Amino acid sequence: MRLKSISVLLLGLFLAWDDSQATELKSQGYGYSLESTLIMAIENDPWLKKSQFQEKSLRSAGVAESSLPDPKASISLANLPVDDFSFNSQAMTQFKLGLSQTFARGDSLSIKSDIKELQADAQPHLRMNRKTQLMMEVGSLWLDAYKAQRSIELISNKRHLFQELKEAAEINYRSVIQSSSQQELIRADLELVKLDDQITVYEDKLHNTIRRMSEYVPLPQNYFSSYETNKTPNYFSSALPEIKLIHEEHIQQHPLVLAIDKNIQSSSKTIDLKKEGYKPQFTVNGGYGLRQDGLNGEDRPDFFSVGVSFDVPLFTDNRQDKEVEAATYSKESQKEERALVIKKLSSGHSAQLSRLNKLKKRLRLYEKEIFPQVMLQSEASMTAYSNNEADFSELVRARIDEVNTQLTVLDIAVEIEKAKLRANYYQAQTSNELLAHIKPHSNQPMLKKIYGDDNE
Repeated sequence: MRLKSISVLLLGLFLAWDDSQATELKSQGYGYSLESTLIMAIENDPWLKKSQFQEKSLRSAGVAESSLPDPKASISLANLPVDDFSFNSQAMTQFKLGLSQTFARGDSLSIKSDIKELQADAQPHLRMNRKTQLMMEVGSLWLDAYKAQRSIELISNKRHLFQELKEAAEINYRSVIQSSSQQELIRADLELVKLDDQITVYEDKLHNTIRRMSEYVPLPQNYFSSYETNKTPNYFSSALPEIKLIHEEHIQQHPLVLAIDKNIQSSSKTIDLKKEGYKPQFTVNGGYGLRQDGLNGEDRPDFFSVGVSFDVPLFTDNRQDKEVEAATYSKESQKEERALVIKKLSSGHSAQLSRLNKLKKRLRLYEKEIFPQVMLQSEASMTAYSNNEADFSELVRARIDEVNTQLTVLDIAVEIEKAKLRANYYQAQTSNELLAHIKPHSNQPMLKKIYGDDNE
């Protein structure tokens, strides 16, 4: 009885130590917030820079497409006699200068320029979609890393509780040699090893997640040294952010949809361009022929010539008609692509909302029933063990249930924020709108019960 009282006293002292240990762990590390991580990911994304260069390239190409082709000049010596190669012996011999200019079919130049401009106009929308998509992907990774980091912290704190159980079992074993005391010691050792294994699993998840994040966000230089020495600093802030849902229906104005709208407009212009193929293409040419005076001194006048050449699109069945038909089909394909994207965005948004509702239902169940009952069971097991009314295994099981319940609550809370982040991707029109719906601290009461004030 006295030995169990000592064990209970040791456990009580640990609970007081637990809070100070959490504060110490909280002060270590880098503390990257979700917002700062998302901003860094956007600033370091080469795809966005590539898109900017593509836009500039298309706009420059649009200016080039609106210009007429360069005129062609020709220089020739015509009708030169081969017997004496004399320039003035024959009246037909002349030195000719020619110039020709080809004009585009109808309005094809301006239409080509418009096509390039519309293609360039799609790039800002694609960049905005890339930004919001980056925020969803990197944000999900950040939340996964946060969950792993906080799980390690939680288990590390609770590990000392099981260490105290082991020490109490050792006292019992040394004082009274009984098989039950030996079993208690073995059980305490086993649970400590299991906790160490859990920490290793979460450390592996944390390191793998951070390595995946390194594709988007530059890692601190000393991260790898910390990794090699098995140190796990807090790379992310200890506060779980709260993400507010975007309730307005913006799927029709989603950047991906707006980019496809520009492609549809470009396809319409392509149809107009192909219709210009029914119009003739004109080439204007002019020439000046210089002649010398005759051998007898006769004055010979120079020649000037001008003309127009054009093609006549008579056989249009297998060319112009098919080109217009192909462009029309391409436009219809873009329309179907737009409908498919809207359907996919709407389906993705509905799926995340459904998942969010299920997660909230689970969290309410843990908040109102499971978590309070587990805590009561843990306290009751401690009291019963101190009064010699329960065995050691029951006390250990109660503590294990307590740890597992807290880990489950943490998992649900993080998954709720991930679901809201993903749902907002489908509704956000800009990255700033998505950022504006992220609050630095969550008001989740269940997390406060687990971590106290750590999440503020």
